[in-house]
Amino acid sequence: MEDVILRARDEISLRGKVSDISPMGIECDVELSDMQLLRNDAGKYRQFDLEMTLTSHSGRCSVSGSGVVYSVRRISQSRCMVTIRFSEIEQNGYRLISEHLAPNPVVDLEQVRSVRQSRMA
Repeated sequence: MEDVILRARDEISLRGKVSDISPMGIECDVELSDMQLLRNDAGKYRQFDLEMTLTSHSGRCSVSGSGVVYSVRRISQSRCMVTIRFSEIEQNGYRLISEHLAPNPVVDLEQVRSVRQSRMA
């Protein structure tokens, strides 16, 4: 499991473990008692700045961005699963997520094409 930190207004709201990650967002296991930290004063879910620590083919790396709570489902008496959809991810974030998910290194197709063209010339 990978780590995630959710921040609201430059304060750490929640630290958790990511149970599932995709290019669209993450799912993390949250204590039911921490659910009020996900809501603002009006009771609506907040938009969070998030920072995930992932393992890519080049080692441990950090991916930053922002996300919104998409769904919450209760999984036990004291825990729930929170789905957060990305609204913004840093420039290399999707590549690092792909490297985390893929068993083989992710390559840039433009670089492969240029290497192949230089070999053929």
